[in-house]
Amino acid sequence: MSRALAGSVHGGNIYDFPGRELLDFSSNINPAGPPDFAMDAAASALRQVNRYPDSRQSAVREAFSQWLGAPSEGLVFGNGASELIRAVIAALKPGRIITTLPTFSEYGSCAASFGIPARGVPSDAARDFAFDVGGIRKIFSRGDLLVICQPNNPTGVAWREDELRELAALCSATGGHMLADECFIKLAHPPPPSCLDMTAGGHVIVLRALTKDFAAPGLRVGFIAAAEEIAHAVRGQMQPWPLNCVAEAFAIACAKNPEPYLRDSATEIAVLREALSSGLEALGFSPNPSSANFLLVRSGARSAGELCALMLERSVLIRNCANFAQLDDSWFRVAVRSARNNAALLSGLADIENMWLKC
Repeated sequence: MSRALAGSVHGGNIYDFPGRELLDFSSNINPAGPPDFAMDAAASALRQVNRYPDSRQSAVREAFSQWLGAPSEGLVFGNGASELIRAVIAALKPGRIITTLPTFSEYGSCAASFGIPARGVPSDAARDFAFDVGGIRKIFSRGDLLVICQPNNPTGVAWREDELRELAALCSATGGHMLADECFIKLAHPPPPSCLDMTAGGHVIVLRALTKDFAAPGLRVGFIAAAEEIAHAVRGQMQPWPLNCVAEAFAIACAKNPEPYLRDSATEIAVLREALSSGLEALGFSPNPSSANFLLVRSGARSAGELCALMLERSVLIRNCANFAQLDDSWFRVAVRSARNNAALLSGLADIENMWLKC
């Protein structure tokens, strides 16, 4: 199994540096921060900690059903997207897990924990990591689970509508399944196509979370949208109360008032992303075209590992991507943060570039 499929290394490891004030560009969170109205709802919910949460998740399922137009019977909430990835695999018991490469390492890590073989289909690095749908079709077989990320992490590339429908049809024709991880979709601009309207046939499952779009990784709120029978099977793989009352209140508030917060966030991130990309190019780096709230960047002849270490000395965390399959120590990833934070990142990188030029 490849490095990225076998290992699980994530960004956001600020706890490795206790007592330090760090600018964290290694985790891709909405720079707007969590909305005040949702924080207020979460604070009010603290008065309910003397009660068990609703194991049926009735209120939160209804709120998200109204927002997304998805049947409430097909919604299952869990302790973040990672718990749900494992629950989906446990419920479906696929013969293999198929992914694109490079992609989020958790998919392969979950496969390994279940002893399920994983195969990756390399994206075309020469074409800005364009997906190889033909390569997926060539190896996909009955009982497989295809896991895709929309838009893809770490490349920032979004799947086209025709590609998604072709893959959904492939799963239907072969008796396989597709898990579409859409955790970044609401922060992407222009808005990429979703698989939400493809779940009814029972072969497509959509995964989302409030971690990125509503800037709440500490609350651990994720959910899937699927056909009712799949949702029931996934729920059977989880603990009775996977969502606490504070997280549920935050989620309900977000579902009832998603706009203009999400729309404004995506629009602002697109502007910030283009400015950050231009700044990186001016310093001699090569950012991959992205529709997401992060950039995959090639450092050229420089070591990304060394770059990460030197940026840490300047109290800035960036993500070394050497552990992703198809990438090496010349790639790193940065989140799109506020204009002020992005300027600090570029200033630190410029300082290092000047230091290297003098060596």
